Amino acid sequence: MKNKDKIAQAAFLLSLKYGFDNVSIKQIQEEADVTTGAIYYHFKDKNDILDYILKKYVFNEVENFKNDLYSEERSFYEKLEFIFYYFTKYSIKNNQNAIEILYENDIDIEEYYLMQLGIYHQHPEFRKLYDDSSKDIINLFNELIKEAIENKEIKKDTDIEELSIYIFTIFRGIIRVWSILIECSLDKLIETNINMIKKTLE
Repeated sequence: MKNKDKIAQAAFLLSLKYGFDNVSIKQIQEEADVTTGAIYYHFKDKNDILDYILKKYVFNEVENFKNDLYSEERSFYEKLEFIFYYFTKYSIKNNQNAIEILYENDIDIEEYYLMQLGIYHQHPEFRKLYDDSSKDIINLFNELIKEAIENKEIKKDTDIEELSIYIFTIFRGIIRVWSILIECSLDKLIETNINMIKKTLE
């Protein structure tokens, strides 16, 4: 692993434990096993590290997973299932945690989302990135709904914008409920909500 990514990974893992604002450059340097000079060679300051982490590991996700989403034939509801599993950080194929694979460490999913919540509130300079990411996901739902209408999977008079907002609300709810109730069955949570979407569209 290159020093830049070692530094980013160290900052990420420390932020999960202590919160990003409570982590020092010294701690990052020790965790990454690099010199302080190496940190400042790659990043101008700590916020620059945060910017790199968010763009590399959080906000590129929508584009990164689209290829997998369309890699095989899936119905509208199977695509929703794929998305719901992906963004709860589990691979639908092998039930491995995608974030854990990325960082090669055990990741507490609640800490992961709490960290992001803290960054959103404490660093307003990054809020637009979070808001734009949410818009990207809503636009993705728009695309999927349009495709489903064209394929006659759902009614042609379906209000695309309203349905997108409805599914996005469920999507965010699944993430939040599962992250705070880790003992809750993710499979059951996703299955129940997809069935509710189906009933709404009947």
